[in-house]
Amino acid sequence: MEVELLVYYFLFLFLAAGLSGFLNGYLNTAFNLNKMYDPVTARSSHREKATRSGGLALFLTFCICYGVGKALGLINVNLYALLAFCFVALIGVADDLFSIKYREKFYVQVFAGVVLLQSEVYINNFHGIFGIYEIPYLVGSLVTIFVFVVIVNSLNLIDGIDGLAALLCIKFFIVIGAILSVSSREMELVVPSVVGALIGFLLYNMNPYKKVFLGDTGSLLLGSVIAFYIFYILDDRSFIITDDIISRPLLVVLMIIYPLVDTLRAFAIRAYKKQSPFVADRVHLHHRLIDKKGLNHWQATLIILLTSISILTIGFFLSMYFSLSLVVFFILIYLLILFYLIFK
Repeated sequence: MEVELLVYYFLFLFLAAGLSGFLNGYLNTAFNLNKMYDPVTARSSHREKATRSGGLALFLTFCICYGVGKALGLINVNLYALLAFCFVALIGVADDLFSIKYREKFYVQVFAGVVLLQSEVYINNFHGIFGIYEIPYLVGSLVTIFVFVVIVNSLNLIDGIDGLAALLCIKFFIVIGAILSVSSREMELVVPSVVGALIGFLLYNMNPYKKVFLGDTGSLLLGSVIAFYIFYILDDRSFIITDDIISRPLLVVLMIIYPLVDTLRAFAIRAYKKQSPFVADRVHLHHRLIDKKGLNHWQATLIILLTSISILTIGFFLSMYFSLSLVVFFILIYLLILFYLIFK
């Protein structure tokens, strides 16, 4: 990475962290003055007063950093991608403030996925999965929209305990930032902007007296940005430095392994119980660590974070020596071992 770019990385990291810290404190005070607290229900993991203002602070921080970067000619975000992020964030704001039905949220997410397609960054190749490589535009578009909705909602569904979604996102953006720093300039300074915003958020998320949650605004926004980067990796027109080491589909799965596995497991359990896949309950893996193992939020979060990092690291290094099918087999065995040792 060039020295000048590295300087800009740290400048935007500190700018975003400072803005996020200020905005989280300001919005938390404003929400408290108006008694806009996150409701405590039977499935809640908190009992103290908290606000869902973290996502709004994250969104505003992202907008300000983008404005500064755009004015200085340092950040270039595709207009359609930016519109998709805004649509998803705004439906999150509406849900945090007024509680929107899932059907309406789903329609907006699909619409945002269609808008994101116009950025011309989408899944156009399966890279050998199921023996399939290049796929037609229509198929790629439908797969892209489906994956977009899955990723956005999986991140939303795991945002159930302190720090979990934020730290998993920081891990993702650090990895994607490392890949882009030697592969492409596509949205490079978005990475430190988002990471800094999440650091500012975590300072309040950990505060028992001014506790702030991401809410749907934060989790949906982060999910949409993550989805865009994943589409960038899976688009065969992009250059990725890791191509000689690891399969692109395997790489993206390993990068978001916990949200995907936890969401799939939760949906399977609800289907077995003949319940809606989107019903609010406490069947998620992080809830098991708290309810069954007696861990607190941060203990559970750190265990999941370290587990996620270990899966990514092992999968990456195994890919250097074994075929894709063997790596997938070893990862599945490792996942089963982790489940019985940690989550069972």
